[in-house]
Amino acid sequence: MAVVPKHEDQHPRYDPKKDFTNDQMHRFTEVANKAQQRKEALGSRTSTFASVKEKAMRPIVRPKKEKVNTLRYTIWLVVACVTGLWLMYMTSTN
Repeated sequence: MAVVPKHEDQHPRYDPKKDFTNDQMHRFTEVANKAQQRKEALGSRTSTFASVKEKAMRPIVRPKKEKVNTLRYTIWLVVACVTGLWLMYMTSTN
């Protein structure tokens, strides 16, 4: 593999003053600030609705504790494995 010297020509950093005029920058800033205010207002408005939505979306059937199900699955898995091993032993040809 050939050894190549490092590239020294770094890309110049972005400078918004080259892309936008002062008037465009002011208009962009105003629009961005208004959008931020609308977003904050929308967030505060939905917070009053969030509790009602949370109650409506709550599951009707409450799940059982996870440990009980895990233990049950483990026991059935062991039973299935032992049954499979017994079947392989009984059907083997000697």
